[in-house]
Amino acid sequence: MPLSPRRAAVVLKFAVLPLAVILAGPVFGALDPEVTNPTPEVQYLDGTIGGSNGPVVTSVGTVVIGTNFTGSSRPQSGFIPPDTMGAVGPNHIVEIINGRVAYYQKDGTFLSGRSLNTFFSNAGAPHSGSFAFDPRIVYDPSSSRWFAAAVDNAGGANNYLLAVSSSSDPTSAWTGYKIDTDADNSDWADFPMLGINGDRLVLSANMFAISAGSSNTGFVAIDKAGLIAGTPTITKFEDVNPNNTGFGAQPIVDLDYNSGSLKTLSSFNSTNLKISSFTGTAVAPTLSTGSGFISVTSRSSPPDIDQPGTKNDIDAGDTRFSGNVVQQHITGDTNPTLWGTRGVDIGGRAAIEWFQIDAVTNAVLQTGTIDDISMEYNYPSISVNDDGDVVIGFSGGDPNTFISTYAVVGKTTAGITSFSDPILLKAGIDDYQVLDSGGRNRWGDYSSTVLDPADPSGKTFWTFQEFVSADNQWSIQITEIQIPEPMSFALLAMGGLVLSLRRLR
Repeated sequence: MPLSPRRAAVVLKFAVLPLAVILAGPVFGALDPEVTNPTPEVQYLDGTIGGSNGPVVTSVGTVVIGTNFTGSSRPQSGFIPPDTMGAVGPNHIVEIINGRVAYYQKDGTFLSGRSLNTFFSNAGAPHSGSFAFDPRIVYDPSSSRWFAAAVDNAGGANNYLLAVSSSSDPTSAWTGYKIDTDADNSDWADFPMLGINGDRLVLSANMFAISAGSSNTGFVAIDKAGLIAGTPTITKFEDVNPNNTGFGAQPIVDLDYNSGSLKTLSSFNSTNLKISSFTGTAVAPTLSTGSGFISVTSRSSPPDIDQPGTKNDIDAGDTRFSGNVVQQHITGDTNPTLWGTRGVDIGGRAAIEWFQIDAVTNAVLQTGTIDDISMEYNYPSISVNDDGDVVIGFSGGDPNTFISTYAVVGKTTAGITSFSDPILLKAGIDDYQVLDSGGRNRWGDYSSTVLDPADPSGKTFWTFQEFVSADNQWSIQITEIQIPEPMSFALLAMGGLVLSLRRLR
């Protein structure tokens, strides 16, 4: 009999635990990045078309759960894992995952869908080789455009696939670009990432040798104005040594859409993060990799999550910043800050670590963990508004809880962010095992949490998360989270959840 997930507390409760001042003293020199062993990020599976459920509106304490519906599922996608990704515009929701692109109205009404291959082909950037995979998408309110990216032909010479919409309506025409990932075809790009600010767009990827050789990182910088006009200036940075950038360097999404430098953030090794920067102009960019090392508490990759029953544990990934790293200038702060979240091992369980980093000085202002004595969490994503309200979305489960979707909501006061207990968004209803060729029970490989550009108060967030919807079936839950203004929080009154917070000066 399926087990029922443990319910989250109805009233949101917040606490700030004792602060510890930690002096960061990184040793620059013999720093070695941690490089994930190269394996394809997706495995293709056959399937049939499935369905979805409608929206639900509920209130959880002072946070309102608005539209909350199930999007695409494994039979519609045909892939494991889905690489959960989506974005929200003024009137539409776009869900883009491995094998599938779907458009919805904001009440959850399904509009249309197509394969990921068809999406890029229709835009004028048809995939080469096997298929398109590892998609990303952002909506840019400063230009009223959507930007989507992926790569193709896993394991062989491949391309970045990039598409830009013609308007704020994602169901209208898109223009696509196909960009060779490696001029001499000695490496192939995996796990592409997408960042954007006011005047430029940056793609990054992990580059693996096709036959023999070392792993590298690769980047593409594109001027946004030219991209929108159909005449982009494309600057490629190939064979970049990960000793200089870190592996899995995530370009930031600047939520203020300022022009100028655009940073990347990576989990360089167990004790250091690494910031690099694209400087210069949008049409003549340079990649600056000097310094940028940030000393942090030593962390290791999260263990797999023990689910109910005897099936294999659920993959929890590694310590990469797999979801978007966002930049936001919070009202009253001197400098804008970077916000990122990743999976880590806390006490032998899969947990979440988050960071707030000064975007000018690279100083860690805050960092904390979201972990539990029983529950385990994986593949988090984060967004923040200019009031310092923060939402982190993620999946989670334990031996008594099927993999479900959750979020925590944070409020920043006087530079200190405190978070709620996890809010259950969609309960998993069965166990799951679909192994890849390496024997892993894959999940993720990332998720998405975004601000709603149609809300001028910035108090509406959306999160796209994966859960188990049937025996050996995953689905994507798309959830609207509204934070009333002003936001009021009760004090923490129950134990169980551990929210450890360190304030760094």
